[in-house]
Amino acid sequence: MDLEWLERWARIVNNDRILPVTGRFFTGRFVLGIDEIEYLIVVAGGKIQRIAEGLSPSDMGYDFALKAPASAWSKFSQPVPPPMFNDIWAMAHPLHKQLSIEGNTLPFWQHLKTLSRMLALMRQV
Repeated sequence: MDLEWLERWARIVNNDRILPVTGRFFTGRFVLGIDEIEYLIVVAGGKIQRIAEGLSPSDMGYDFALKAPASAWSKFSQPVPPPMFNDIWAMAHPLHKQLSIEGNTLPFWQHLKTLSRMLALMRQV
């Protein structure tokens, strides 16, 4: 999973027919952490507007971060993920601890349905 892969994912997200409806109020910035690399994802109206690799000082105003090892994201993005990698809750479960959710969780909770759909579309990349 690298910037090129995430850009392919963004195209799939932006062409989805469901997200413009469920995500029309989702505008914000979040970080997708893959191992030690952080990607800033800028969303407006449920569409990914920009993906930046690494965070610059001006990027520190993101809302929340989802961080997991590359091996976890790789399993999560399989067409049929194995148990405990089928959604972000399974990955974040205290007994499994593959995913950490950091930052301001209010927009995370407010847009969980849209975010879950966006992440599930990783399985089509």
